[in-house]
Amino acid sequence: MQDALLAHGRHRSLAPSERLFAQGEPGGGLFCVMSGSLTVQSVDAEGQMPVLVVLTPFHWFGELSFTDGLPRSHDAVADVPSQVFSVPREPLLAWLEGHPRHWRDIALLAVGKLRTAYKVMDEEMRRPLTQRIARRLWLAFHGWGWRQDNPVRSVLWSQDQLARMLGNGRSSVNRSLRELESGGAVRLRYGAIEVLDSALLRLACDGMLDPLVAPTLTCSGIPRQ
Repeated sequence: MQDALLAHGRHRSLAPSERLFAQGEPGGGLFCVMSGSLTVQSVDAEGQMPVLVVLTPFHWFGELSFTDGLPRSHDAVADVPSQVFSVPREPLLAWLEGHPRHWRDIALLAVGKLRTAYKVMDEEMRRPLTQRIARRLWLAFHGWGWRQDNPVRSVLWSQDQLARMLGNGRSSVNRSLRELESGGAVRLRYGAIEVLDSALLRLACDGMLDPLVAPTLTCSGIPRQ
């Protein structure tokens, strides 16, 4: 499968705000973010653009339209100068015809995202905003389930992107982020959010972060002497 992807794929450069594909375009190939980041978003009836997810290295995506051939359900737009590895649909489909057992790899990619989507939908209905933000950051730091043993230390998200992702106002998102920052879990930087203490962020996911107490904990949860 790796050999087939490398044989048929090519690198593509995207400038900031350049679309990789647009909502409604015919289904196409598979993609992997190699550098930079891409926002996956859609346009609603009022012209607003809710954010589904921000993709960072090394996320594979596009498998739904690749599989069923239906039009793209969202836009994919570069946030910064980005490199994407692009594998066109027809050559890879032809290869899969001769190697059908590798359809399981495509299925695992889609199913992994479906599990994450179910978790997020459940949280949206039941949890306060600060918990939802903490859990969304936790997922992002851990590659949406694909980097459990090697999480990243920061995500290149603006507060506006996060607000659009959660369907909340920017001021409400800013207040919740400040709670997480005062609790010692994260640090806010321009256009980015950095994790300072993964143990504290994990507590915040369940609403257990106390800004007055949390900074006395280390990453392992053992009080400092």
